[in-house]
Amino acid sequence: MRTLIIEDTLINQEFLRMIMEERGACVVVESGEEGIEAVSLALKEFTPFDIIFMDVILPGMDGFKALEQIRIMETERGITPGDEARVIITTALDDSSNAQRAHPYGQATTYIAKPVRQERIEDELRNFGLID
Repeated sequence: MRTLIIEDTLINQEFLRMIMEERGACVVVESGEEGIEAVSLALKEFTPFDIIFMDVILPGMDGFKALEQIRIMETERGITPGDEARVIITTALDDSSNAQRAHPYGQATTYIAKPVRQERIEDELRNFGLID
């Protein structure tokens, strides 16, 4: 499983990395722009990410705008709905209407309010069929 973590807080980066590195390759970046670059490179190398953890509040481009650009790149590469990367929005904004802003066009698969718990991540990975 290939994982991209787009998160600017070191403790959150390390927590997600610790959980996901056990399951495969893991790339960590700190901004929306870096996330877009990582996805672009992965698509060019035909090694797309299976799952992306996306913080909402990031330096520079926020997570919503970055996710919109990521979905556009996937579409341009011919990746069809259902085959694109699963995206989990991670947010300190414990407000479902705010976190679900990315849902209308199928951009985010789900969201988890911070603090993120390992059990919740594993539940989502099972729901996606990425782990047993």
